[in-house]
Amino acid sequence: MRITRITVAAVGTAAAVAVAGCGSSDPAGEQHVHEGSDDHQVIEPLSPQQIDADQTAITAMQMILSWQPALDESKADALLRAKAYLGGDLRAVAESGTRADVRPDPDWQQWAASKDAVAATCVRADSTPAAPAGMRTLVIDVTCTQTVLHAGGRSTRLTPETWRTTAVRTDGGWRLTDYRFQQ
Repeated sequence: MRITRITVAAVGTAAAVAVAGCGSSDPAGEQHVHEGSDDHQVIEPLSPQQIDADQTAITAMQMILSWQPALDESKADALLRAKAYLGGDLRAVAESGTRADVRPDPDWQQWAASKDAVAATCVRADSTPAAPAGMRTLVIDVTCTQTVLHAGGRSTRLTPETWRTTAVRTDGGWRLTDYRFQQ
């Protein structure tokens, strides 16, 4: 029986399961997918300088909500992985290297012990407020669905959640500066 170890990387337009293969990206920041020899693929992140506000919010939230409890000290590690897509206070926290106070997940220890990973997939929500053209700060609602990827190969989809995010245009592209859970 062949056992494949699963590692989760939350990137680009979806979190990807990766164990083999290699990827590349071109200077335009386009996403490239390369097949690996074990029927897994690696999806590389989009360049934060080349994507719009919606894609910045989606990509950053996918990274922030994707966790590797067996490797991560806490959910704050996901914020550190999303640093390239962050601005303002969020980026300052990520650059400080300190662990932000985050609400612990009741299943974290169980996932860590089982070597499960959590991958998030996000989409722009219909509840996103309309904004006039040319705005440098946009509020974007994203609906994210987390999926627990069990080490044994099964997966469990969690209830989708909507997050209200703020994206700000900078000289280096759009950056996520805030996110809040919407009830």
